[in-house]
Amino acid sequence: MGKKAITELQTRLQAINDEMEFYMELFNIPEAKKDEDEDDSEYLLDSVEKPKKPLMKKTDDTEEDRTHQNIVKQNKIVSKHLGRKSSTDPHKVERKKLKKEKQMKKKLKNISMMAIKQEKERSKLIEHKPLVVKQEKKAGPIFNAEGKIVFSKVQLDESDVKKKGIETDTRKLLKKVLDNKKQLAELKESGDIEKYAEIKKKQAWEKAMAKTSGQKVRDDPELLTKKLVQRKKQIKKSKEQWKERAQKIEHQQKQRQKERTANIKERAQKKKNTKLKKMAKKGRVIPGF
Repeated sequence: MGKKAITELQTRLQAINDEMEFYMELFNIPEAKKDEDEDDSEYLLDSVEKPKKPLMKKTDDTEEDRTHQNIVKQNKIVSKHLGRKSSTDPHKVERKKLKKEKQMKKKLKNISMMAIKQEKERSKLIEHKPLVVKQEKKAGPIFNAEGKIVFSKVQLDESDVKKKGIETDTRKLLKKVLDNKKQLAELKESGDIEKYAEIKKKQAWEKAMAKTSGQKVRDDPELLTKKLVQRKKQIKKSKEQWKERAQKIEHQQKQRQKERTANIKERAQKKKNTKLKKMAKKGRVIPGF
């Protein structure tokens, strides 16, 4: 530590010491009793710059002195409190009152303005008549040719949808046509020509009505048998195609498996060869390397 720092520290301590002595004198703080044997000179600072002030001899305080000190202290505290709480300057108090009055007036003005604005808005709402919005009619359920509800937006073509009361199965249609022919033949053979003519006429009307409504009449046994044969051929062909496809998939799977095993084997062999080469470099005798 330098000399400059020491001198600075000494001056600070000296100032603190002087301040403490001043307060002790002011408040008449009694000093501690000194022992005869103890020497406090080593704890005290050497006052080179300023001489020490002579300490006042302590005198025993009387009851009047104590009461007087207490009153002085109380007065000091009260004056401090009053000084903080309110200023004694009448001009300052007046200014504060005026400021408060202005603030109150401003607040009342704002409140009245807000009330007027709200009243105007309320009156506008009462006067305004809301527009009558036409409610869109909800679309009812859509039914297909069979009379079932259609949930999807896309409707299939009429030819693809099975129509109510119209048979589409070729086998059943052929059976129906053949049964009808058989029934008419039996009536003709039995000699009941009136009934035969009546049924024939009824069937002719039904056929004509169906054609006019746009229905396709399928009562030709030759065409129906031809269609049945075509359908059988188609089924047979699709079965063969499916079989071929399954065989092709199986062959491809086997081929891929074969390639995979070959690749794994090749990688393993390469790994082995690299290991053997490394060992041969290190000095191991390995045939072929």
